[in-house]
Amino acid sequence: MDAAEGALGTCSPLRRLVVLLAAANEGEPIRGMARLQNIMFMLTEEDGEGHPYGYAAGDLGPRSDAVDEEIRCLVEEGILRIDGEDISITRLGKEVAGRIAGEEDRLTLIVIDDHKDMFNDLTIDELLAYMYSEYPDMGAGPPAHVLTAADRERHIMSMLKKEKITSGRAAELLGCHLEDILRRTGRLRTRMPR
Repeated sequence: MDAAEGALGTCSPLRRLVVLLAAANEGEPIRGMARLQNIMFMLTEEDGEGHPYGYAAGDLGPRSDAVDEEIRCLVEEGILRIDGEDISITRLGKEVAGRIAGEEDRLTLIVIDDHKDMFNDLTIDELLAYMYSEYPDMGAGPPAHVLTAADRERHIMSMLKKEKITSGRAAELLGCHLEDILRRTGRLRTRMPR
């Protein structure tokens, strides 16, 4: 049995998800533990699992001790590596991820890849503005500037400008009408009936 097979022998759903996330987007490093925790939370929210990993509100969004422990184990086993803030997949991890991906459905892999692509590219303030707008109960004392309406709007509009979210999604996150977003971006110059 090779090392990759040995790592697969203890492959819980949590481990599978962490490894696939680390390998997504051609193994681009995840920019920090808070970002990894937020992405993992959103992935489990999207698949309807109801957050089986014991997420609790934290200063930088949702946090799970189970995810922290899984990362620690994966680093010890040589599947992941932590360089400063970056969490990246190792050569062994890529082998493990390849075998796991071969057992996953294509849609799951696309969703994981899309989440990493979107949220790994945002600033931490943009990520938190998104998280606290979408999941307001997941902040337990975030930095005050993230909670101000003006800063939240600025970060969400920045995501729109980067084309990470649509105008409709920006309107949902800000709790306003699409017309207001289009007007703010200069794409709407006349008044539309509501």
